[in-house]
Amino acid sequence: MRSSVQDLAESDWRAIVATPLRIGLTLPRTGRYARSAGITYDETYRMWVDEMAERGGMAGRPVSLVVHDDESVPARAGDLYERLLHEDEVDLLLGPCHSEMVEGIADLLERERRLLLQGSGSSHELFRKGRHYLFLCWSGCDFDYPRSFLEWAGRRPASHRPRRAALVYTNGRIGSAVALGTRHYAAQLGFQLVHDEPITAAPFDYDALLARVKATSADVVLVGLDHTRPDHPAESAVDAFHAAGLDPALLWLSDNPRPGDPIEAFEGVFMRTTWVPDSPDPRSRRFTDRFIATYGHVPEYHHAGGYACCEVLEQSVEATDSCDSDALRDCLLNNSFPTVMGELRFQENGLPSATMQLSQMVDGKVRIVYPETDKTGEPMLG
Repeated sequence: MRSSVQDLAESDWRAIVATPLRIGLTLPRTGRYARSAGITYDETYRMWVDEMAERGGMAGRPVSLVVHDDESVPARAGDLYERLLHEDEVDLLLGPCHSEMVEGIADLLERERRLLLQGSGSSHELFRKGRHYLFLCWSGCDFDYPRSFLEWAGRRPASHRPRRAALVYTNGRIGSAVALGTRHYAAQLGFQLVHDEPITAAPFDYDALLARVKATSADVVLVGLDHTRPDHPAESAVDAFHAAGLDPALLWLSDNPRPGDPIEAFEGVFMRTTWVPDSPDPRSRRFTDRFIATYGHVPEYHHAGGYACCEVLEQSVEATDSCDSDALRDCLLNNSFPTVMGELRFQENGLPSATMQLSQMVDGKVRIVYPETDKTGEPMLG
């Protein structure tokens, strides 16, 4: 005969299983990021929640999102994450969009000892403050952008191996971080840095800058870029590179062309790539196919970054059967996680130990040429 204690225990268990895991986050529904990042991450997270429902939930429980509009304002995000923790009492967290938004909540989460997985705040400065609960779920921070290009160039056959590197960079947050990374990895990988000069405020004379680079006999030129300049520094630097007669030196940009840039101008140029839709990785292919079937358009790398956060969150919660931040943190630091961004393994500072993809524009399309595991084609070399 069943006891009332057994009935109560099973009733409690069924209630727990039926209770959704509530994941809290903010998105910029309004403000300057609403038309870009706000839409991107909303699409990704909603698709993932639908997948969770099809798979029976996470750790046997349904998943729901608690989302507030941070208005693209860091201080507002801070207030809302406090609300998520203390009023909404969510079980888990995902990050907001953009490094400045993540910075706006990071100290709060350290005080509260609450883990945050995020795929947008890639400023290296976020991870140099001794934080324990902030993790980046994609292939590296802005400091790491030049690493894959310099690794690949340094492994070319000895007769074609470049050794004289020139660095030019916009002097905003991202360009300056790329410059720091270039100096670090150039020294580490045996390159002589023969030129190091910022691209200062617009209007700027790109032709004169690249003429100065030409005089150094550099055989690789690295350009660190920021997104927000009005003078199209990527296109301007590429045009000035060719005008200075720097071919056949190798040219690398820390970002891809912006929408509206003339793709033909970037032919043969190497670039940092975080993720591309035609990645050969099976997880990536499944993600891309499902995304297109769901929304009718091709995902971009921010979609993939958001999805990688969800993959890591799912795997770590399933592995620990817990929402406890310290248990999840321990899991993150001691395991690797297959994602659409590749295999992620995390360092103590919350950054992944991973290699960003190196791509090249060939026949108007982005071709991944490094690392070997991600290649979609061979580099085009003169």
